[in-house]
Parts: sequence; structure tokens; C-alpha cells
Amino acid sequence: MSLPTSLKTLSLETSAATAAAYAELSHDFNPLHLDPDFAAATAFGAPIAHGTMALNLLMQSIAATFGDQPVSEHLDIRFSAPVKVGETILAGGEMRDGAIGVYDVWVRKPDGVTTLTGTLQIEAVA
Repeated sequence: MSLPTSLKTLSLETSAATAAAYAELSHDFNPLHLDPDFAAATAFGAPIAHGTMALNLLMQSIAATFGDQPVSEHLDIRFSAPVKVGETILAGGEMRDGAIGVYDVWVRKPDGVTTLTGTLQIEAVA
């Protein structure tokens, strides 16, 4: 199997509606994500998107790239910055030079601020 040099880049525009829908799906009703008055009193100053929303977008990027191909994957990530509700995020990654099947993955905002970084290792399954 020939591996692509980059993952398909996907985007998501967060909003109060997407945060509320994600809270329902994840059963995470933390007011930091949903209550503007509560969030305004925090260090973030406004509601922030669930961190796992960014992770899910990255997982969708991986799935869109490899589809139904039989692969084994290992993902190691770190959340590096919050995403305020209302901001857009992009997820993708590039194969590391000289490391077949190893991708540097990311989720970032259009202004270049990285909100999630990590490494994805892909191996074809026979």
C-alpha cells in the first residue's frame, strides 16, 4: 500500500450550536463550553470548544485520508491552546521526512495558532 504524504485537511466552524450539540453527544455540560457569563469570568474570557471536538476533527481527517484501507494506527497527541466557540479549526498532517508511515498531525486555527499537535503512526495490515 502506498501511503499519502499528507492527510486530507478538514475544517470545522465552531459555534454555540455545535458546542451544545457536542455537549449532548459527549455528556459534557461544563459551563466553560456552554455558558457565556460563566466563561467570561474564567481565564479564557469566553466559552471554549470541547478539546475532544478538535481531536474528533483530526480523527475524521485520518478516516478521510485512509478510508477503508486496512491500517493499524497509533496516535499520540497534546492539546496546546484553547479554541473559543465561534472560531474555525483545521485538522491535517504531513508525513515526517524520512519516516514512512509517521505523520506530524495538527489542529490549528486559520491564523496559524496550533491547538493540538501529535504524531500518527500508520502501518498497513496484511
